[in-house]
Amino acid sequence: MRVLLCLLSGQHVPNLLSVHHYRPDRLVLVESEGMHQRNAAANLLAAIKHGGLDYTNQPGEERSHIEPLHAEDDLNAVRAAMRCVYNRYPGAEWLVNVTGGTKPMSIATYDFFNGLIRRDVLRGRILYTNVAQPARILDVATHAAEDVTHRITAKQFLAGYGFESRKSDAKLQEGESRAAQWWECSRAIAAQAAAFPLLCLNDEERNRSRKKGLELEPAHLHASGKTLWPLIAQTLGLQLDNGVLKGKLDKHGVQFLTGGWLEAFLWGLLSRNAESLGIWDVRLGLEVGRKDASTGNDFDVAFMRNSSLCMIECKSGAQSHDPAADILYRIEAVIRQFRALRVQSWLATTATNVLDPQTGQLKSSIMTRAAIHGCRTILPDDIRSLAAAPDDRERVNTILFGPDNQK
Repeated sequence: MRVLLCLLSGQHVPNLLSVHHYRPDRLVLVESEGMHQRNAAANLLAAIKHGGLDYTNQPGEERSHIEPLHAEDDLNAVRAAMRCVYNRYPGAEWLVNVTGGTKPMSIATYDFFNGLIRRDVLRGRILYTNVAQPARILDVATHAAEDVTHRITAKQFLAGYGFESRKSDAKLQEGESRAAQWWECSRAIAAQAAAFPLLCLNDEERNRSRKKGLELEPAHLHASGKTLWPLIAQTLGLQLDNGVLKGKLDKHGVQFLTGGWLEAFLWGLLSRNAESLGIWDVRLGLEVGRKDASTGNDFDVAFMRNSSLCMIECKSGAQSHDPAADILYRIEAVIRQFRALRVQSWLATTATNVLDPQTGQLKSSIMTRAAIHGCRTILPDDIRSLAAAPDDRERVNTILFGPDNQK
């Protein structure tokens, strides 16, 4: 029988990956009082289950054991806990992951099991993962490395920290299917990346139309977008009468023309380049919230990279109400709840008021704030460049992930 032992901490990814890599017969989770208050063991088990493995105990069958630890910084207390779990499965092959927990937990765990291994009392290995390379597991004794092939989804990542995706998979796929059908249109709009709105609506009209749809009138159309009207008509099932768009937009069409095109464009761009960019599970319109809370936050575009959750906030139009890019504070507020959880953020904007009129680059004050918050930027020229060559992998990689992204 193979047993995998994990020390629980605020970072669940190394433990989660080790479970999927080794698929043990039994899983032992050592949970301190602090981790118990954060439901660390229950959250990890839920995340594992989202990935297709189930280590929840069933009647008459033990798949996992949670060992409580009442003094996480007391070496003797940790050794006592290790002795208890070892005595549950004394004849097993042990895989001991010392990545998590506090330093005293890792030291005492290593000391206890290494002593048994050196005396040939126990068959096993002690494992460690460097947080910079979460998909590589190291054998502490031999320094041999094993690469994990399992890719954590956004849903798994969130579940491991007590968060969930509020939209069903069917609802997400519905929106993504629609975005895929409309992608060429979103690309054409992105090629202009204009600060003008495609639809001229006041706040009341905009809010109502995004829920109930809109019967188009000439006053609703911004003249600067006239070159796009034929493709918009073809894409959204409208009519072009004497060069003027006419017809009924459903709520999805209104959402698309009032900013959703930018989300759809970036989602499609990342999806088509996912393999070359080393990203996966690219999702559109993810709604994220704590399991025990009624409120949540929208992630316009989300994806996984290096076992980290990434999100892009999209802002189209002139954004004249936000010349100082205060949206960065909102992004920071959303990310702060994940701050220790390896979440990365981007702001994609068509607004020109965030640019220095003399240099055409991001204003220094906004650049500094973005750097402080760790938020990368995708600016109007970037959007136009991506739309012009969406299959230029080097260009896409440089704009999104290159070291000179903060410009």
